[in-house]
Amino acid sequence: MSVLRATHRPILRRPVLLTAFGGWGDAGSAATGALGYLLGDPPPPTCATLDPEACFDFTVERPVTRRNSDGRWRLEYPEIAFYPLERPGSERDLLLLRGPEPHTNWPTLARAISEYAAEQDVELALTAGAFVGAVSHRKIPLVRRTPNSEMDLRLATLGMDDTSYAGPTAFVTAVLHALDDVGIPAASIWAAGPPYLGAPNPSLSLALLEGFERVIELPLDLNRLRGLSTDFLRKVEEALKENPEIAERLRQLVDLGETDEQEVQPEGPPDLPSGRDLVDELERFLKETRGNVDPPGG
Repeated sequence: MSVLRATHRPILRRPVLLTAFGGWGDAGSAATGALGYLLGDPPPPTCATLDPEACFDFTVERPVTRRNSDGRWRLEYPEIAFYPLERPGSERDLLLLRGPEPHTNWPTLARAISEYAAEQDVELALTAGAFVGAVSHRKIPLVRRTPNSEMDLRLATLGMDDTSYAGPTAFVTAVLHALDDVGIPAASIWAAGPPYLGAPNPSLSLALLEGFERVIELPLDLNRLRGLSTDFLRKVEEALKENPEIAERLRQLVDLGETDEQEVQPEGPPDLPSGRDLVDELERFLKETRGNVDPPGG
C-alpha cells in the first residue's frame, strides 16, 4: 500500500519544490509560517497527501474533532500535503509540501516524497528549517546544507554560511537526501532566531523566504510579510527600551549589538538557554503589545 495518495496531477511549469515541517526544526514556527504565508488563507486544494497512519503517533499528534456548520461532528487527522501554486507572469510554478514532522517511517516517507517530486518534473527543491541560536533579533543569519556540490557553491555565493554540525537532525534532512538520490538538486536553508522570542516570529519567516527568492530567482510577493516583520521588530525594540533591565540581561545571553554573530548550528534542538525567567517576562510584555500582529500565513 502506497503511503502517498495523489488526487490529481497538477500542470506546473518548471516547478520548484518548497518544503517545511513543524516541530523540532521549526523554531518560532518560522519554516511552516513561511510556507503558510505563500499558501494564503484559505490555501489552494491539495494535489497529494501522505497517509496519516504511516506518519504519526496519534497520542502525540492528536486528531481534532470539530463541528460542521450543519451541526454534525467530523474528525480531522493531522496532514502532510502537497499544494500546487501557480505563479502567473513568472517563468516557473511552485509545489509546496507542508505539515507536522512525522514520527516514524522516515526512509519510506522521504522516498515517497522524492519520487512524487520526480513525477511532477520538479527541477529544484529547497527545504526550510529554523533553530534557536546565539543571535539577536537584529540580524538573522541563514545557513545551508546540501549534498549537491553545485548547489553548495551557489548558496555560498549568495552569502549563506556552511555548517560543521553533525548530530541529531530533522525530517527535512531525510527529505533532502532522498531528493538527491533521485537526481533533484536540493538544499536545506535554516534561519537562526534569538532565544528570547517565541512563536510566531515573522522576521524568521521573512528571512527564509528572502533566501528562497535569491536561490530560485522568483519574486514571492513578500510585501505584506515585510510589513508584519517591521511591526514585530518595532514592538520588540519598544519592549527593550521600556525594560532596560531586561535588555541588559539579554546582552548577557546574546550580543544585541551589530557585531558578527557567533557560529550557529542549523540542526541542533531548539532549546532555550538559561534565563527562562527574563525570556518569559519579555514574552509577556510582547503579547500585551503585539496582539494585532497576525502570524505568517494568517
